[in-house]
Amino acid sequence: MKNQMPLASVLESEILREIDLYLEDFYPDAVKTGNEMFSAGLGNAQIRGLQTLVTSASRFSEIVNYIKNQVGKDKKGKWLRVGSLLLEQLEQIEKKSNEIGGGEAVATLEIKRRLARGWAKQVVAHYLYSAVQK
Repeated sequence: MKNQMPLASVLESEILREIDLYLEDFYPDAVKTGNEMFSAGLGNAQIRGLQTLVTSASRFSEIVNYIKNQVGKDKKGKWLRVGSLLLEQLEQIEKKSNEIGGGEAVATLEIKRRLARGWAKQVVAHYLYSAVQK
C-alpha cells in the first residue's frame, strides 16, 4: 500500500481558498440544479444516493459514471431531464480543478473531489429546500 500524503501537503491554503471562492461563485448554478432535480421528480433516496456517492468516491470519474448509469437505466425519464445539466456542471468543475491544480495530478484529483463534494452539498440543500417549499 502506498503511503498517503497528509492533506495539508497536497493542498495549500491558497488552493483551499480558491476552492471556496469557486464554490461561492458556482452557488447560483447549484441552486438551479437542486430546483431542477426537484422539478424532475427525483426522490429523496435518489438525491441522497448521489450525495453519498459523491462523498465516498475516490475518483472523480466515479461520479460522472454514476450519473450516466442513472440516466441510462431510468425508464421514467427523471434522470434524463437533469443528467445533461449535472454532467455539464461536473465538466465545469473538472476544468476549474485542472486550472487550480496546475497539472499536478495528486492535487488536481483532491481539488476535483473537494469541489464535487461542495457542489453536491449545495445541490442537495436546494433540492430539499424546494421540496419543503412546494
